[in-house]
Amino acid sequence: MDELNDELLKKITNNKIQPPHRNFKVEKPQQVFVPLTFESSTEEVKAWLEAKSFSKETVEHLGILTGAQLFSLNREELKKVCGDEGNRVYSKITVEKNQLEVSVFLDNSFSETQQKV
Repeated sequence: MDELNDELLKKITNNKIQPPHRNFKVEKPQQVFVPLTFESSTEEVKAWLEAKSFSKETVEHLGILTGAQLFSLNREELKKVCGDEGNRVYSKITVEKNQLEVSVFLDNSFSETQQKV
């Protein structure tokens, strides 16, 4: 029994020192930046949804909306239209809205600073 314990301890210790070599490579698709704004057309909304890797059904259902229409939907509405994917869509839309708000704030702050100079 001690022999078995020693062998097991040796294997565990050896794996911690030198992790086993894994012969696989994870291919990550190249990220494509597609902006989404309140002025986005239906084509731009569809491209944004596809770039975010939403399902074909979600792209079909929401790809007919403009940016302003998409931004106006709440979580419950998105869950009704997109099912389980609705929460993820809502999350991504919220991120886009927040980035737009920060961008507008920074632009306004920069303009005010320039006017003072």
